[in-house]
Amino acid sequence: YTCRHYSRSYLRHLDKCKEILSSRLNTIHNLHYYQQLMKDIRTAIEEDRFEPYVKEFYAARKGGVD
Repeated sequence: YTCRHYSRSYLRHLDKCKEILSSRLNTIHNLHYYQQLMKDIRTAIEEDRFEPYVKEFYAARKGGVD
């Protein structure tokens, strides 16, 4: 929800102004991220491909966030 409806610059603005909405939107984003991460991990374990998943996970994040 957060990434689809708010720009990174607006989220940064909210954070710099110490707006409570910043905390709410970051929490929504983080909860969604970790729910999806756990879902992907469960699927990888069920499909017996956890080790390749971990390698792909770290390789995809090696360059940092856009």
